[in-house]
Amino acid sequence: MLQIEVIGNIGADAEIKEFGGKKYVSFNVAHSEKRKDANGAMVESTTWVSVLWYGDGGGLTQYLKKGCKVFVRGRLSVKPYQDRNGNTQVAVNVNANEVNLCGFKGEQSTAASSATQQPSTLAGQDNDDLPF
Repeated sequence: MLQIEVIGNIGADAEIKEFGGKKYVSFNVAHSEKRKDANGAMVESTTWVSVLWYGDGGGLTQYLKKGCKVFVRGRLSVKPYQDRNGNTQVAVNVNANEVNLCGFKGEQSTAASSATQQPSTLAGQDNDDLPF
């Protein structure tokens, strides 16, 4: 089993979905990097990772909004697919077992609220013990 850790910004508000009678939270995380190409010009590339987090998010879902910075840890899944033009692309997916809030895009402070949720439970705490 391949494990992955991802830090990036959420591309759109997280959604709770249901499949086969099981709930899961779905969202995408993006990470952009700037680098110089062979000609010395700066180019930016963005990598998107789809996240599936089984359970209902334990109250954290309401904070998983577009632009929010998150840390995600889970099992890596890579799947090839054909795009609209018939080109082979690769989808990078994470079946998350841990999600932490790290702040919002452009936020200066790293002291943002943070919470970790294991599937269906919130780090061994009752929801009444959470700071939000």
